[in-house]
Amino acid sequence: MKLYGAPLMAFLLAGLVLAAREFCPFWPTMAFMEEILFFLSGLIAGIRLPDLDLLTPGLSHRSAITHSCIPALLFWAFGFSPIAAGLALGIAFHLSSDLQPKAWTGGALIKFPLLGSIGMLSPLWLIANVIGCLAIFMEMVSGEPIDARQMILALCVLGAGWYFLQEEKRPLLPLMTLGFAILLVHAVRGGTLSVKLVWQYFA
Repeated sequence: MKLYGAPLMAFLLAGLVLAAREFCPFWPTMAFMEEILFFLSGLIAGIRLPDLDLLTPGLSHRSAITHSCIPALLFWAFGFSPIAAGLALGIAFHLSSDLQPKAWTGGALIKFPLLGSIGMLSPLWLIANVIGCLAIFMEMVSGEPIDARQMILALCVLGAGWYFLQEEKRPLLPLMTLGFAILLVHAVRGGTLSVKLVWQYFA
């Protein structure tokens, strides 16, 4: 049920926003919330999306297609930037959590269609895609007005708190991975390796 629940909830939320845009006479006064709600729908879906490979014919668990930034890139390419940003962050949460299996064997390994498992390169694949997802997320956030960025930050904190405290028994490594990835992305974007400067995305 978890695998179905989050994507269905996200789809419903996005659908309600689109319906409100078309049919609600009061929507113009609330339209400032549109991108935030689309971001939230992407975040909700992204947290569970990687494991949809379990339900997809032809894909093995830990598929390289779903356990990557590819879904977020597709939404970005088609112009759905707020959803892409939410998806990217949710997928980053999930992939960072996947970095601590009991053993790097079997179902813990990343698998490409036709090619099969990439073996001990799996953790590198996950780390690279956590960085890629956060690069997409930060690219989107940097172009938003301050009020929107602060609301996004609040959703990030709430989403991370729920996921890592409710779903993850050992949250330290995933949170450290996310933290270092954010700093690295910021440095590559032309900044410096500084927590204080990263905060500028949200203030």
